[in-house]
Amino acid sequence: MTSDFLKKFFTYGLGNVLQSALSLILLPLYLRFLRPDEYGVISVLSVTMSLLALSISAGMMNGLIRLYYETESLQKKKLIGTTWLWYLAVATLGGAILFTQARPLSTVLFRAEVYESSIRIVGVAFFFLMVQIVPFYILRLEKKAGQYVAFSLFNFLVDFTLKLFFIVSLGKGIEGYFASSAIANMLTVGLMVPFVAKYVKLSPDIPSLKKLLKLGFPYVFSGIAVWTIDVSDRLLLNHFAGEAVVGVYSVAYNFANIFRVLLATPAALLVDPFFFAFAAARPAADTRNLLQRMLIYSFLAGGVVYLGITLSSGGVLQILISQFGAKKEYLPAANLVPILTLAPFIYFLVMPSILGGLWVKKPEIFSIACLCAAGLNAGLNFFVIPKFGAAGAAVTTVIAYLLLLGLSYGRLERFLSGGYDWKKVARVMLYLALAFTIGWQILIDQPVASLLVRVMVGILIFAFLTLFTGDILTKVERDKVLAYIRP
Repeated sequence: MTSDFLKKFFTYGLGNVLQSALSLILLPLYLRFLRPDEYGVISVLSVTMSLLALSISAGMMNGLIRLYYETESLQKKKLIGTTWLWYLAVATLGGAILFTQARPLSTVLFRAEVYESSIRIVGVAFFFLMVQIVPFYILRLEKKAGQYVAFSLFNFLVDFTLKLFFIVSLGKGIEGYFASSAIANMLTVGLMVPFVAKYVKLSPDIPSLKKLLKLGFPYVFSGIAVWTIDVSDRLLLNHFAGEAVVGVYSVAYNFANIFRVLLATPAALLVDPFFFAFAAARPAADTRNLLQRMLIYSFLAGGVVYLGITLSSGGVLQILISQFGAKKEYLPAANLVPILTLAPFIYFLVMPSILGGLWVKKPEIFSIACLCAAGLNAGLNFFVIPKFGAAGAAVTTVIAYLLLLGLSYGRLERFLSGGYDWKKVARVMLYLALAFTIGWQILIDQPVASLLVRVMVGILIFAFLTLFTGDILTKVERDKVLAYIRP
């Protein structure tokens, strides 16, 4: 079972990397051919598009995930068909808003009408982005990992090629960035339809719609709250400090986003169906125990990835500047990476509590926690960002996520018999802080050597402490980990 789980994790991980890693793979290109202010405009428009998607999707996908494995075959097709029709409708609505209101949106966001044509292209990209979400989820729910990866690879290659053509060859910059995404998503959807059509009955089913909205709608508020915590600070940075500061901040955020690409999102893609299938087949006591252990597992896996990202980011930026012609104005991003990477790390730790809330049919646990954290973040940002700029935005994001973590688990424990072992969690946190501090102090003049040594030292210290000191893992768990490491 463990080997099958890991195999599927890496399969879905590859698919997610292909869908999400384009901004990372093309980062040398962006840092060379886009000025910080241009990169900042792309970031602000992407943030705006994500807010619109969260607002009008009504959390339908969360409802679909929760109901799918409790539903018979024919009803599954109705659920998927109803969900897809909803996404087609809101994609049309959102795309029309961006396309027709491009001029006032440009004025509001950038105090000028110069980006009107770019926002119109964003409207087209938004439509195809929303439409392709459901086919990918169908493959995920049906556990068609091979097809999931194949279509992800196709989307990646088309988008990659078009971005090179539009940005490098044609010099289209901002418009080329979004035009390539629109074309790639359109072609991907067209190819996927014949493969997923057999899982869909594309006709509206009102009872299914009511069920989906009832379970999913609370996640609209939590989604907007997470958006507020995670990316709304870029809008305030744009207002108070300008597009160039947003560009530097976004580069640091891209490094932090590696955590999501490599671990958080592929884990979510696999864990959601795995957990609910497990819960449907096992006694409630086994499910509660799994939820409790998942927090420890998440901390250990997340700690390794966190160290790899934060201890390597400075060296990577120096290499990009010296070897690939990246602009030196982006170098301050390295100091923001250790703070910003804590945000996806902490949210990754929150994920087991989200599953727990869905399992006990109390999705409002996460929603309420998100709203509280978002309120704190928004309030802090208005006071901190004007004075401390990008560094202040990064710190307030982490504070908000810590509140989200505490509230989510605090409320969930009321519905689970037996609490979490927070002493173990505190020890793992201490081990991670120690490993990072030691690795961060290592400075070598040669960027590649510095990068490798810092990462290796940090991860080895963390792995040794968590495996061989205290009782973070049980003996059975430790033996299994060592069995995988030894070969």
